[in-house]
Amino acid sequence: MNFLASAPAIESALRRLINECKTLRWAVAWASQSAPLRGLLSESRGKIEQLTVGIHFYQTDPEFIKAFNMHEHAGFVMNPDGVFHPKLYYFDLPNGKWACVVGSANFTAGGLKSNNEVAVLIGEDDVDAEASRSAILSALNQFRRMGRRLSDADLTAYRDIWKRQQRRIQPLSGNYEPQGATGRPRRSPLDVPLFTAGWGTYFDWVKVDTILSTEGRLRVLEEARRLFIQYEHLADMPIEARKGIAGIIQTEQLDWLAFGSMRGSGYFKQAIASNCTAISVALDQIPLEGPVEFRHYEAFVEKFVGAFQNSGIATGTRLLTLKRPDYFICFDSKNRKKLCENFEIPQNVTLKDYWDKVVERLIDANWWNSSEPTGELERRIWAGRAAFLDVLFYEE
Repeated sequence: MNFLASAPAIESALRRLINECKTLRWAVAWASQSAPLRGLLSESRGKIEQLTVGIHFYQTDPEFIKAFNMHEHAGFVMNPDGVFHPKLYYFDLPNGKWACVVGSANFTAGGLKSNNEVAVLIGEDDVDAEASRSAILSALNQFRRMGRRLSDADLTAYRDIWKRQQRRIQPLSGNYEPQGATGRPRRSPLDVPLFTAGWGTYFDWVKVDTILSTEGRLRVLEEARRLFIQYEHLADMPIEARKGIAGIIQTEQLDWLAFGSMRGSGYFKQAIASNCTAISVALDQIPLEGPVEFRHYEAFVEKFVGAFQNSGIATGTRLLTLKRPDYFICFDSKNRKKLCENFEIPQNVTLKDYWDKVVERLIDANWWNSSEPTGELERRIWAGRAAFLDVLFYEE
């Protein structure tokens, strides 16, 4: 028996055994296209005597299912009672020998590369080898009977749910940001005060604005909400109101340039002045009430990009922030540097990845998920709590 003390050690053992074996029989909870041995397994299709893979929690990659769904010895398990959770890799080797890797690793990139995994490699020379082999084969036979092939309709439905699940799973891993250029490890949200702080702490951070006026900021957000309630579409608003929402004017009553001045965005100014309907239609994709979901944001981006020349993240997030300041912060030249430092993300964020790199993180924060407070000033700031991050990150 050999103890395999890491994911790379498990991957190395499996690679050797796939190459050496006559046949293989596996039962694993999850599998992914990005697993290091995915290509080798495909090249060894003729050796597969059993491949039983779980799809519980929609963790298995639908492209992996598609690749092996028609294999006569493959089956997929959606266990209705409990979770299908084995990680059993059995091999018949030449000259009557056999080997089996049993442990914690799934057939995924994490399981065979980056996770903390362990396993044992057993074979015909170990104590009670025949009894162990008999028990392993009995378990594999039981698992085989649980697997089934997915129909085209099943796979299509599974893929749609899998895509939605990926957006939920990613933040749970704690790895919101990619590995930095410095090579430092990713940090858990539990290590970042900005995300662990409760509402009281966050309120103390943002309630006093030493550069702009807190009351002035609140009046801007509250007037914007009044306008969005009064007018069904941005295009329906009077021109001065549209310019205010767009952040390209100031008035004696309102400093509309708070939360991102767009006065330097010439093409945007022209589009707002000419009442570009594509901008209004894009903003219509974001609901004024209730949860904002990725599908809403994705629809906004699809319609906003290309609505006018040089449309981009600053102008897009400005509009989003004024409509839903509880979900969005304007991402522009005045707050980009400090925001990216605090979120540990590169400064080249685009509209395409703004939701993943910024929104997903802030809506996981403890302060963001707090109940609506009762104090008047706290309640007003809470309604625009994402936008008020600008107080922390804004630089003249």
